[in-house]
Amino acid sequence: MNPEILDRLAALEQQVREFLPAALERRSNPFEPSYWIMAKVKAKAEIDRDRANMSVIEMAEIRIIGEVDDAMALNVHDQLDAARLSPAINVLIDTQGGDFAAAMRIYRAIRWHPGLRRATLGKRCMSAGVLISMACDHRVASGDTEYLMHLTADNPDPKDRWTLLRHLEAMRVLRKRDSEYLNTIADRSCADLADLAIEATKDECQSLEWCLAHGLIHEVAK
Repeated sequence: MNPEILDRLAALEQQVREFLPAALERRSNPFEPSYWIMAKVKAKAEIDRDRANMSVIEMAEIRIIGEVDDAMALNVHDQLDAARLSPAINVLIDTQGGDFAAAMRIYRAIRWHPGLRRATLGKRCMSAGVLISMACDHRVASGDTEYLMHLTADNPDPKDRWTLLRHLEAMRVLRKRDSEYLNTIADRSCADLADLAIEATKDECQSLEWCLAHGLIHEVAK
């Protein structure tokens, strides 16, 4: 190729480089409680359970049904608080997704529960619902579960004035969320981050066979 053309291409690449998202890097997600703190939480839960003057439900049900938003995050907090002495929880998930920040709060709250955590996936486990399901140690789908892992998105208000800088800032925020979302899934499933990123960009439902093969779910109920 003509050296002049190569120089022009290199100059063009340099000009647009700052606007391109950085490649996703494999990182441990920052939302996991440390092992030594969780050991203390579990020990305290066992002591409180022994001292409780009431019967304890062996496996409490935590319901995550509908849109993931701030109201749901508060509701799940209350459910988990009521189930704090239960040695196990079953998280029933049936959602098309919702707000990323609310989903992350729910994820963290479930991860801090001292008991065993099981996820039962209903008709839909999509978007933010996938992130929430990753908080559980064992994930069971039903035969007709619609499962969708995809990249995060935003819907700018058309009434607002979006300058170039505002678009760039939104891009950086979305890229940060994508990194947190996919790295959390990678941590909890042991799937390869690149495989997850490629699949997420398709923006279409994953087959349960694919989810099983990559550790996103552990079994499909018959």
